[in-house]
Amino acid sequence: MIYDLIVVGGGPGGATAAKIAAESGANVILLEAAEEGRYKCCAGGIPARNEAFSPIPHGVGDREITGGVLFTPKSGPMEFEALGKNNKGYCMFRTDFDKFLVNIAQDAGAQVMYGFRVKGIEFTNHGDVYVKGPTEYRSKCVILATGLGGAQLQRHLGMEVPPMISGIQAEFVIPESVIDEQFGNRVWEFFDRALIDHGIAWVFPKREAVSIGILGKGVKMTHFESFLKNSYIKDKIAGRKMKIFGGRKVWAAPIPDQLIAKPYRERVMVVGDACGTADPILYEGIYQARLSGKLAAEVFCQAFEEEDFGETSLARYHNLLLKHLYEEDLRYAYKFHHLLYHSGLLERIIEATFSIAREDPEMMQSTIALFTETETRKKSWEVMMSRKLKLMKQLGIKNSLRLAPTLLRASRI
Repeated sequence: MIYDLIVVGGGPGGATAAKIAAESGANVILLEAAEEGRYKCCAGGIPARNEAFSPIPHGVGDREITGGVLFTPKSGPMEFEALGKNNKGYCMFRTDFDKFLVNIAQDAGAQVMYGFRVKGIEFTNHGDVYVKGPTEYRSKCVILATGLGGAQLQRHLGMEVPPMISGIQAEFVIPESVIDEQFGNRVWEFFDRALIDHGIAWVFPKREAVSIGILGKGVKMTHFESFLKNSYIKDKIAGRKMKIFGGRKVWAAPIPDQLIAKPYRERVMVVGDACGTADPILYEGIYQARLSGKLAAEVFCQAFEEEDFGETSLARYHNLLLKHLYEEDLRYAYKFHHLLYHSGLLERIIEATFSIAREDPEMMQSTIALFTETETRKKSWEVMMSRKLKLMKQLGIKNSLRLAPTLLRASRI
């Protein structure tokens, strides 16, 4: 079969790309390796700004999130309210959200093939691309949205694969009324270097389940088991059963840690986790994946009109990614990442920041925005740096001296 565009991967980035390209009139097929309804290991937090791409129906948004609770060994819980429509978000199963996105891609005219695992991609001298799996498809261009599960395919194409960390998660079945009482409509974030030196842990409430997980460099099952014994959640999940998906209760997944340097080549663009677009503060990546999918689809549409899918033509995708994602968000998210996870002061910085924010409305809004993504990371960084003397005062002389070199390195990123 011959198509104008083949999208490999049916997650948020791939589905968004397929929808936009199909809406332009292109003949698009989306190939998803998993069967329909597969479980995706993901906390399922969807910031409200995802509605810039498409509205999120209430039937898909399992629970509206109106605030958060931050925990450190010394000062947790530190609670905040996400006031205003744009500060809110949703928690949901990615199974439901991804199916919703694939459905609207189909409604736009894209063909969808589940259970199609791509085994290879080959190029001809005539400008065609062959995507091979259970059968073979041909097109002029391919968008790879395979997550980190497609690493081997990317390497085969001579393309970079993002560095990665790991996450481990389980879903605990709890009645909705009990979740309302014990967890509320809040995301719970845990910062504890004794638990995981380079990462975080979380509890995200859904309608009748809570997602409990941990991520970081070198995270293991022992880290996850230790987190389940945390005093703030141990009694709340006592006797609760884990949901079973595909015969498994506990799931693990790789998570990208950095944007790749060149997410394109002749006739190929890479989006989402495969491109390394996840935000490296809390490692949320759904909005970023959808933005990269949108940008790649727009570049495809222009290249399709010009009948030019060469490397120079598709380089426009990289330029747009740098402009709309890196320069305003990821660049400054890497600064925050370095400050939090490479200073050895993760908990102290969270505590000091929240202490300042209690008396400083602008600082509070920027602190909340780190979790709700309602302002750019650039804006949040500028607000924090304008209070760095206050931050150091809160940290004390000894910790400030430890922080100074890391702060200097972060400023140069």
